[in-house]
Amino acid sequence: MSQYLSGLDEAGYGPMLGPLVVGLATIESHRPMTPDLPWTALAPAAGPPTRDRKGIAVADSKRLHRPSTGDLTGLEEGVLAFCSIERGGPPPETFRALIDHLTAGRSDYLQDYPWYRDADLPLPHSADPLALASKTRKLERALERAGMKVSELRAIPLEVLEFNAALEQRGTKGEVNAWAIGRFLAWLWRQPDRRRSEAWSDRLGGRQRYGPLLAPLFPAARFSILEQEQASQAYRVEEREGRRSLEIHFEKEGEDKSFTTALASMTAKYVRELHMSLFNRWWQEQLPGLKRTAGYPQDARRFLAEIEQTRRDLEIPLNRLVRHR
Repeated sequence: MSQYLSGLDEAGYGPMLGPLVVGLATIESHRPMTPDLPWTALAPAAGPPTRDRKGIAVADSKRLHRPSTGDLTGLEEGVLAFCSIERGGPPPETFRALIDHLTAGRSDYLQDYPWYRDADLPLPHSADPLALASKTRKLERALERAGMKVSELRAIPLEVLEFNAALEQRGTKGEVNAWAIGRFLAWLWRQPDRRRSEAWSDRLGGRQRYGPLLAPLFPAARFSILEQEQASQAYRVEEREGRRSLEIHFEKEGEDKSFTTALASMTAKYVRELHMSLFNRWWQEQLPGLKRTAGYPQDARRFLAEIEQTRRDLEIPLNRLVRHR
């Protein structure tokens, strides 16, 4: 019986500009699998970051990317390699093709923003294509040897309009983040062929009790609490007939304990960074010499002050540009 190991994480929780992105990564195995096993089972094709960068690094996105450099290689190699193996062919060749894949075709939101509407980016953005192809082949062979498959890599980008609408409905950005995570958990439960699944996530802010969030997602199932400690919470969802189960774990520093959570973190961060690359490029075309922004509050206020007159001239409403907090 196959085991499915999923990881969930977000990127862009703090910024005022650009999307909040939630990522999902799932690996299927015909053998018993602990959350950290893929780091050793797939080595040296994939594992923790190394100085020689011979394999694909899989780790918390904060360890693989420094925003000031603009270099997305550390994130890109992993995301595009796993995406390529899932697709059974070459990785997506453009930003839009990637978003179509990760959102299962729900990329229409891009048309709501002038900085995305007629824009695209070729991929890979930073990584060397030949090195990426070689590393992808090695990863594919490592997965086969380990008896593992890439089930899915997915993302939910909550751009400003959807984020603000969800915030108005749910009250806090913590609740918006939890709602987006919940969308993926409910989707995982709806997959009828997955008899044994686990989902691992970093803790959501300061939250320590997830029962009220989770139980409504599975109205026809048996829901139970396995553990509720300060740094670790675990829950089980079961069909009443006992044919299927889903265990859900929230762990402090979960990206360091679960391979798929780290891969989800990379996916979310990579998707956000590509959005911000297009965002900055468009605004710099309107205002040559404008310094780019990562969207975090202090610098976002500087950026907004510098574009204010242009924003007014272009009649771009603030609620299409700035996330409410």
